[in-house]
Amino acid sequence: MTFSAPSRPSPPTAHTPARTRPAAASGPPPARLRLWAGGAAAWTLLYVGSKVHYALEGRLGVTGGPEVAAGSYDAYGPGDVAGAQWANAAVGLTVVLLFAFCRTPRARRLPRWAVLPAVGAVALMAAAGAVGMLVRAAATDAGGAVFGGYCLVWTVLAVGTLITLHRSTGPAPATGRPKA
Repeated sequence: MTFSAPSRPSPPTAHTPARTRPAAASGPPPARLRLWAGGAAAWTLLYVGSKVHYALEGRLGVTGGPEVAAGSYDAYGPGDVAGAQWANAAVGLTVVLLFAFCRTPRARRLPRWAVLPAVGAVALMAAAGAVGMLVRAAATDAGGAVFGGYCLVWTVLAVGTLITLHRSTGPAPATGRPKA
């Protein structure tokens, strides 16, 4: 019985190309990513619609959120309430565009660090909204449980997108077989 030393990779020659950094993933995103990101985008549109509705009425708050005290309007000048709600709607629309982008092949070609922090920030923001609203609704009679539940679903959709995006972006596995 003879034993041989483990083989070492030979240096690249004209017949064996040098290994380069793997190319980024290409092709359409996996169906799971399209489903999670599409659900998150559609769910976020409900928030945008609520903010547009409140902006048109010049009201503070959000659909299903806690009751807003009349004194809260004192901090705003004429028309500022609508402006604040329009700004919230614009932020929500930016989040919709982020989730819609996650559904595209272009998102898979970017390095993970380029997309994941933004999706993670949305997930954290939604989680904070869920915890804050649900705890406040349980501790007081101000309401907000409906919006807290909405934020909880939003968190699940954002985290699902985050996890699936993490698994499907970045460098693709190297092609070819290693030399024995």
